[in-house]
Amino acid sequence: MQVVDYIRSKIVRRFINLKTISTNKISYDEIIRIELLVGMCLIAIVAGVLYITIGAFLGLSLFIILNYLLFFSTVVPFVLYLIRIGRYNQAKLVMMLLGSIFMFLKAASLGRDSGMNLSMLIIVFATFAFYSIDDYKYILLSLFVTGTSIVLLELTDYSLLGYDHATNMYEYEFNYISTILFCVLFFYVILRVNQYMNTRLRIVNGKLLQKNRILKKVNKELDSYVYRTSHDMRAPLTSLMGLINLVKEEEDLKTIYGLAVMQENCVNKLDLHIQQIIHLSKNIKTKSLVQQIDFRVMLNDIFEELSFFEHMSNIHKNILISGSTNFYSDSYRIKTILNNLISNSFKYYRSSEPSPNVDIAVTISEKSAVIVIKDNGIGIAAENLENIFDMFYRASNQSKGSGLGLYIVKEMVTKLNGTISVSSRLNTFTQFVIELPNNKNKY
Repeated sequence: MQVVDYIRSKIVRRFINLKTISTNKISYDEIIRIELLVGMCLIAIVAGVLYITIGAFLGLSLFIILNYLLFFSTVVPFVLYLIRIGRYNQAKLVMMLLGSIFMFLKAASLGRDSGMNLSMLIIVFATFAFYSIDDYKYILLSLFVTGTSIVLLELTDYSLLGYDHATNMYEYEFNYISTILFCVLFFYVILRVNQYMNTRLRIVNGKLLQKNRILKKVNKELDSYVYRTSHDMRAPLTSLMGLINLVKEEEDLKTIYGLAVMQENCVNKLDLHIQQIIHLSKNIKTKSLVQQIDFRVMLNDIFEELSFFEHMSNIHKNILISGSTNFYSDSYRIKTILNNLISNSFKYYRSSEPSPNVDIAVTISEKSAVIVIKDNGIGIAAENLENIFDMFYRASNQSKGSGLGLYIVKEMVTKLNGTISVSSRLNTFTQFVIELPNNKNKY
C-alpha cells in the first residue's frame, strides 16, 4: 500500500492539476478514477515501448509499430492534456473510444489465437472502472463502440486486415499477461471506490440516525411546547382582560393604581415568556458568532438588567474571575445562560437566610472556561434534579416562571459544545457548573 501511495503522490499526481480539482470540488471517488486514467496512460506508454523494443527483435510488423506510435504520440498526450485542464469526462471518453479503435486495428490482423479477444475485454472493464453510474451515457456509448468492435472481430475471425504471422508469434503471452495486469488494476480501483462509498454511506446513515433522534425529540417537545405555551400565554392575557374590566367599573384612583400595577405584572409575565420563546428560536436558527468575552463587563450588565428584582439589594454578590488568557465564544448565548441562572438565584432566594449570596467564579484556560454559579437559596429536592432541564419542568411550588429557563440554558450550552451539571440541597444551596470550549482558534 505504501508503494501504491508513493506512486500516486510522486508520479501520477504530477499530471493532475490539484488546484482545478479543488476549485471544481471533485469528489474523492472521482479523483481515484482520474488517477486510474493517468496511471493507465503511463502504463500504456511503458508497455508499448517494451512491446516495440522486444518485438523489433522478434519480427514485429511495420503496421503494428505505426499503430502503437500513432497511439502514443496523439491519443495519450491528448488525454493527459484534457486531464490537466479539468476535462475529465472528455479525457475518459477519448481514451475509451480511441483505445477501442487502437485495439480493433491491432486485433484485426492477428487471428483468434493471438489472445486479442481477451485484450478487448480490457476496454469493457475499464468502462466500469472509469465511470460512475451517474455517467451512464458515457458508459453506454463506450460499451456500444467496444461491443460493435468485438462483434465485427468475431465475425471476421480477427483477420479483417489480413493475418500477421510474424507478430502473432509472441502475441498470446503478451495479451494474456497484460489483460490480467489491467484487470487487477481495475479491480483495485473499483474496490477502493466501493470502500470509499461504503464509508460515506455509513457516515451519512449515522448522521441520518442522529437527525432522526433529534427530530423525534423536537417533535415531542413541539407537542408539549404548543400546548403549554398557549396555556401560559393565555393565562396572563385572561387576567389582564379581567383587570381591565375592573378598571372600567372602578372610580377610586388608589384602587385603579393597584389594578394598574397588577396589569403591569401580567404584561411582564407575558413579555418574559415571549423573550424566552425568542431565545429558544434564536438558539435553534442562529449560528454561533465567536468573539472575545469580557465576563466582568457582561456580569455587570446582567446585574444592572436584573436590578428590578425586589430583593436584589439584599443579596450579596461575589465575583471571582481568574485566568491569564482571553476567552472566545458566542456572546449572546453566554449572556443568556448567565442571565437565566443568576435571575433564578434572585427569584428563589431564601428569606430565612440572614446573609443571602450569589457566588460566581469563572476560570479561563487556553482550552475552556469553567463557570460556577452558587447560591444559598431554597435549593432543589434531590428527586427533581434529573428533570430540571426538561421543557416546562418546574422544580418548586414557588416557581412562577414558564419552565423554559433551564431548558434554554441546557440547549444553549449544548449548542456551544459545552457541558452543564447541577448539585443542590433543599434549603441549603444550589450550584451550577458549566464548562465551555475556548474557541480562540475560530476567532
